[in-house]
Amino acid sequence: MPLPPMTTEGATGPATRSLSDYWRIDRSSDRARELASILGGAATQSELVRARLRPARARDRGAGGAPLVLDPRLLSGFAAPVPAPVVDCVVGLAIRNAAQRELSIPASAWDEWPALDDFERREFTRVYRALEEVYVVSRLSRLSRTLAMYLEAAHDVLAPWSPRDAAPHGDVPLTRDSILELWLGVRLRGGLLPADLNPELLGAVAELEAQAREYVSIREPRRRLAQAGLVWRRLCAFPPGAGDAVMPWWMACQEATGESAEARADRLQMRKNVLGGAEAGSFVDLSQYTMDAAVMAPSGAGEAPEELRGAAVVLTNELRELGVRAAATAIKDARFDPDDYERVRAEVAQDIQSVRRLFARMDDARSRWRYGLRRGKLDGRGLTRIAAGKDSVFKRRDRHRGSTAMVFLIDVSASMKSHMPAVHRAACIVAEALRGLAPRVWYEVLTYTSGGLHPGAPVQLTRLASSAMPLSLRDVWCDGGTPTGEAIAAALLILRRRMAQRRLVLHFTDGHPKDTYVVRQALELCRGAGVDVLTVSVGAPQEGLYGAGKCEVAYTVSELPDVLARLLPRLYR
Repeated sequence: MPLPPMTTEGATGPATRSLSDYWRIDRSSDRARELASILGGAATQSELVRARLRPARARDRGAGGAPLVLDPRLLSGFAAPVPAPVVDCVVGLAIRNAAQRELSIPASAWDEWPALDDFERREFTRVYRALEEVYVVSRLSRLSRTLAMYLEAAHDVLAPWSPRDAAPHGDVPLTRDSILELWLGVRLRGGLLPADLNPELLGAVAELEAQAREYVSIREPRRRLAQAGLVWRRLCAFPPGAGDAVMPWWMACQEATGESAEARADRLQMRKNVLGGAEAGSFVDLSQYTMDAAVMAPSGAGEAPEELRGAAVVLTNELRELGVRAAATAIKDARFDPDDYERVRAEVAQDIQSVRRLFARMDDARSRWRYGLRRGKLDGRGLTRIAAGKDSVFKRRDRHRGSTAMVFLIDVSASMKSHMPAVHRAACIVAEALRGLAPRVWYEVLTYTSGGLHPGAPVQLTRLASSAMPLSLRDVWCDGGTPTGEAIAAALLILRRRMAQRRLVLHFTDGHPKDTYVVRQALELCRGAGVDVLTVSVGAPQEGLYGAGKCEVAYTVSELPDVLARLLPRLYR
């Protein structure tokens, strides 16, 4: 069924509608409910797109890969209820990202990639991502007009420019960048090129369009990647653009779009959120088409030890500024493998549901009933009031919906090497159970060990999962010492950045820490910051170190899921 015409929210005239208004029946001034509704709805639609694009043989096997996890920071800066164009933009980004997962391969898979220098790689990647953007739009448009409208809504918010807005047209330079940007403007924004452009520039854009038509007709991703190489080689015949130091020529045209001040503020905020600091897994900026940059160690961190090469974030200086006697410490992300993910999730499916229900029951236990209301659920104790003509015979439950930020910290030292399957299952139970509770519950799952058993060995933390990262189990640092103090302090650094009513470190270890002094330092800092540390210790009571009521004993690693069920209710005490 075709959708009615859309209008911009806030415009004069008839009541306005947007794409998301047709499924968002629960618009609310409660920000937590808004985030859950928008991100949940966008993720659901993106998963449907992925299933539709997946080959039939893959659908028959049920192979789905990692779920698309949307970062709540995409909606930072927007009060509830979130403006409808922003919601449409989030959905457009989600289905675009899902389609790229199914249809695209990395630019680095090109056969000629190793021979390119850094500048050539950046240029080729930009051309390839632009071509893939148009390919995704083409594929999704053939699937559904509504999907095409969502992508158009995302482009409206993030790149509201058109070649016909360029002024003066005669000043547009003949460069690789201008050719690519003009072509993208026609493809993504519609309309015709201004007739007074440089004839050579018009001819180059027309040639690129002819190559793009051939490109979007290719289904096999490696053939498209090779074709992107040919397109890039042809563009290299033209002079390069001004580079990153100068704003693209068309960006100044964004002021002339006729949008209201409120709509412009929303658009700029959304662009800022989408950029996301180039964090791993964040959406790319549609105006630049660059690859996500790796997160580098902060300046002044010094040369990282060899055991920490490949780390995403070095925390050594921050820990020492806290006053912790810390060795060199760093965090890296594990590598996702779809087979590992599906296998472990299938092993613990029932446990995931049990832990998720446990959180739900604990919320209900903190809820309370209000009686004597005129609307709600009928209160059987007040039925006699009906005969007296009173209508206050209803009750309603006020549910507790407090926010929680949690780091699940797992010891993977040398003694845990033979128990890694149990570690994987425990990480999966917590990550998958809490993933369904976002954004009310934010979490990260970290493992920790050290780069050796010698004193001062570097501390190695690996992120297995988070609210914005699916469970990943490859390339995990393990098989070293037990630097518990530095690991707890690192978890504190992460939680200090989160605004939540409860902040918790849930810690699992099978042995004694290498330095109890550093552990006591970290625990004291956590107490001062209002962060609870609950520990599961295998085989040895350690309440003397972690505190009375703060440590639960398991006798084998395989008991971890059952012990978690006993320990989690302490979150609400």
